[in-house]
Amino acid sequence: MKNKLFAFSSLLIVSFIWGSSLFIVKETLNFVQPFTFNALRFIVAAIVLFTVQTFLNRKNKIRFRGKAGFITPGIIIGLFLFLGFVFQTFGLHYTSISKSGFIIGISVAIVPLLLFFKYKKKPTLRENLCAIIAIIGLFLLTLSTNSKFNSGDIISFFSAIAFALHIIYSTKYSPSYSSLQLATVQITFVGLASWTCALIFEDWQVIYNQELWTNKYFILSILFTAIFCTATAYIIQMFAQRTISATEVGIILATEPVFAAITGYYYGGERLQKIGLIGCSLILISTIVTQIRKKKNKKQIYKEEKTIHKM
Repeated sequence: MKNKLFAFSSLLIVSFIWGSSLFIVKETLNFVQPFTFNALRFIVAAIVLFTVQTFLNRKNKIRFRGKAGFITPGIIIGLFLFLGFVFQTFGLHYTSISKSGFIIGISVAIVPLLLFFKYKKKPTLRENLCAIIAIIGLFLLTLSTNSKFNSGDIISFFSAIAFALHIIYSTKYSPSYSSLQLATVQITFVGLASWTCALIFEDWQVIYNQELWTNKYFILSILFTAIFCTATAYIIQMFAQRTISATEVGIILATEPVFAAITGYYYGGERLQKIGLIGCSLILISTIVTQIRKKKNKKQIYKEEKTIHKM
């Protein structure tokens, strides 16, 4: 129970970091294009994680080891993460910060659907109710934006699907491998894939512009998104998903659009109506309810966790 409470709290902090960072990402896209931004962000994050792993190796005077064979799972998770960020970053070009967060939050409903169709795993009644409450909350939040449906919304929806798959496969592999190793592989993959796409599709030579690297906002945004929103956040997520089901993770991370809306209100001038505040409340309620559990004996807990991770 203590482990699940810690995992819940950690994921909630991650959700806050991601939601509040959407404004930073949107502003940084004024300096560089999406693939170039993601390449810089994830490569810096990968360097940070490699440094941490090297430090642990030297401190312990032995090679830091987890279970072998983590590279393939890391690449699979990294692929869905790459697609999620590609669609999210491009979507931010055409839609508001709040709507981007709301639509991506739909992954809370996509996760249990994919689990059912792929693994025939039926969510519990509590998980279904929480997902429905969260979806209603997201719908109310979307109504409060007063903006028309556009191409950015469609792109953001594909991001929701990709992030839902990322949650599912993270839940599948996290219990079997080192959180640090999984995070390092997937982040490195996203960085290299983004850089490859930047070389092909974008004017990546802009990174040689001296004015870019003397811009304090740009440098700080890259460091913040790389260290906190990427390196730290994904280590926490990999660790947390050892003890929390994919559906629960989706519901907890549905709080991201709430934090995105708050950030958009204070820093982006995006207004929320009363109906939007009701939506925020419903999402927060659904998140809290996911952690209300009946007492179970050790055999029931073992059976539940085995069902969660054996996919």
